[in-house]
Amino acid sequence: MRTTSVAAALAVAAAGTAGATTWDFCCTALSFALSSSYHGPSSPEYGNLTTARWSTTSVMHPGCVLTPSTAREVSVAMSIIKTAGCQFSVKSGGHNANPGANSIEEGVSIDLQRLNSTQLAADRKSVSLGTGITWGNAYKAFESEGIAFPGGICEDVGVGGLAVGGGQSIFQASKGWVVDNIIRYEIVLANGKIATADEKKNPDLFKALKGGNTNFGIVTNVEIAAFDFGTMWGGEMILNLNGPESTHTAMVDNLTHAMVNFVENNNHDLDTGLQVITTNLRNGAQLVDLSLTNTANIGNPPAIKDFLSAPNKLIDTTRHTTLATMAHVASEAVPKGFRYITASLTIKNDYKTLREIWDMNDAVFQGLPVQGQVDWMVSLIPQPKVQKSHAAARGGNMLGLETADDEIVLWLLSRWNNPSLDDMVSDARQTFLDKANQIAKANGADSPFVYINYAGYNQNPLCGYGKENVDFLRQVANKYDPSGVFQKQMPGGFKIGNVQC
Repeated sequence: MRTTSVAAALAVAAAGTAGATTWDFCCTALSFALSSSYHGPSSPEYGNLTTARWSTTSVMHPGCVLTPSTAREVSVAMSIIKTAGCQFSVKSGGHNANPGANSIEEGVSIDLQRLNSTQLAADRKSVSLGTGITWGNAYKAFESEGIAFPGGICEDVGVGGLAVGGGQSIFQASKGWVVDNIIRYEIVLANGKIATADEKKNPDLFKALKGGNTNFGIVTNVEIAAFDFGTMWGGEMILNLNGPESTHTAMVDNLTHAMVNFVENNNHDLDTGLQVITTNLRNGAQLVDLSLTNTANIGNPPAIKDFLSAPNKLIDTTRHTTLATMAHVASEAVPKGFRYITASLTIKNDYKTLREIWDMNDAVFQGLPVQGQVDWMVSLIPQPKVQKSHAAARGGNMLGLETADDEIVLWLLSRWNNPSLDDMVSDARQTFLDKANQIAKANGADSPFVYINYAGYNQNPLCGYGKENVDFLRQVANKYDPSGVFQKQMPGGFKIGNVQC
């Protein structure tokens, strides 16, 4: 029946769109085959669907939007898209600032928001999530059951994108990357086939999806290892760095030492989590935003005592709370509606390197021609070497971190409102990246790893996985998508076919 409906839709489109563009042909066929999930530019939902993005830099104007509610509808869509050869994009939560990452100009935008199912396994050891649900809603769905699982730190991040990019979570030390906790993927391949990928079925695809990004198909459902979980301790602590230079320098020195010590200790205290966000605001404020967690529900844990005792506290929201609430708090720090630009790099857990990058980062912000309209943040995220053991326990992933020692991921996150400042902020972002990499290399503290979900549009994170993994990803992409649909027709994401290392 599906083949007939696809053939009929294509026939109708061919008859009614002679001489039209490829995307117009696709949209016409999709409107016939999947009318209840189709939204053209004249539909009342079109506007909200196209602007529902975390960053306004990723808002585009597709020829049509499709909101499938089942994997079968995604299958029909892919059959039409592949046959017609039109360009398309896929959106889960839309929490990526890179233009074209989750939308497209004139082509077909596939919005997975209605793939929002949640199911707890009978043995309570795993949950199944539709990839259009956000992590905040996923956490809330199982809160009353006393169940949790590794997932996104921010509530409005979608399950789909994180599930193929790696996935940082507040369980990083105790459970590893989110992909290391995925038991099964349901995926729609380029030819429309609905496939399962796990350790027994399509194991090569299963491994490739764990960090391989948008190169193989559209993931529609994931099964993730779960565990009993009640409340936790956590919140934000904001420190003021404005003041005399000597006080500022002493605080940054102490915070840098505390960060390096924490990363090393995180191999032993697996329950305590931390992110340090250095912040230069458009109003002139210099702040440090500490995101603190303890998943064993221990208040003020000893592992973060040096942060807890830091002076100049402006805000302290730490308390006993829930996972869903912590995800909400994290999202409040990076609200929707701004123009964002991101970039990432990784350094070894080295005091000298981190301290020099901190000062350099402040100098880059101070050098902006227009400071009063830009907020400039760099998040420091611990990567204790213990997390490698979690990857090995489930067959490995694609991230290339098997031999990594203690490291720190840096996530540059800048926001502003005026599109006329885009080039200025983009240039400053590149300056930060170039100088940070130079500092790390000079100190022998550089790392090839670039976290793909934080990477900027012109970075090359797949190369950081290493030659063996890059070759493997190419082989898997060629096997499951021999026509190169996801390489040629879906511009969003980082493409293995374009990688030159």
